[in-house]
Amino acid sequence: MILKINEDYHIDHPMRIAKVVESIEIAAPQDEVFDIIVNCDRRLQLSPLWGVAKLMHVSPDFPAEGSCYHVRLNQEDGQEYDTIVTDLVPKSKFGYRLTTRRETRTVWTMQAGPKGTRLVYYEEFLVEDSGEEEFVQSVRNVVRQWLANIRRYAELRGSWQKRFLRRLVDRFLLPLRVDQRRVIFLALAWQAVSCLAFLAVALGFGVAKLLGLV
Repeated sequence: MILKINEDYHIDHPMRIAKVVESIEIAAPQDEVFDIIVNCDRRLQLSPLWGVAKLMHVSPDFPAEGSCYHVRLNQEDGQEYDTIVTDLVPKSKFGYRLTTRRETRTVWTMQAGPKGTRLVYYEEFLVEDSGEEEFVQSVRNVVRQWLANIRRYAELRGSWQKRFLRRLVDRFLLPLRVDQRRVIFLALAWQAVSCLAFLAVALGFGVAKLLGLV
């Protein structure tokens, strides 16, 4: 299957390049963090925006330079674009560009850090020359949450309990959209509150009985 790269985009207003750079320390080896980043399914599933877009097709040679994957946005207009790999250095660097109007370019860098790996995220994209500060800040907020999700996932390693939890997350949690995960967490929290309330009532009744109050 040959992916169609949409180059038919244009700029209607004066534009400038905005940049977002964030980093996080992860208690995991560089090669393990790198494997998470180059796995397009896993990387996208860990994004706070998972569910906004649908992964349609991945080229057979992914993640080699020049390979790509095709994405469709789950919106009314159903916009589609390709993500094309531009940089690949095993265990240390992975970069790509999006064939969108904003001409987004992203580079993930894995460096040796005090905990194991310092993961650095760099993104540049076009914004209107005046305004759009809120959009840039929203991108920054999403990236920070994305990095935090990657850290939590990457650190599910070492003990058998963490490895088992990671398998459960892979199989049951990550495939769900972010809103579906919230529903599950709320249901679990409600069950936990109900159990605690029942235990509190039972404990109170037991104490009252011991004191001869009932």
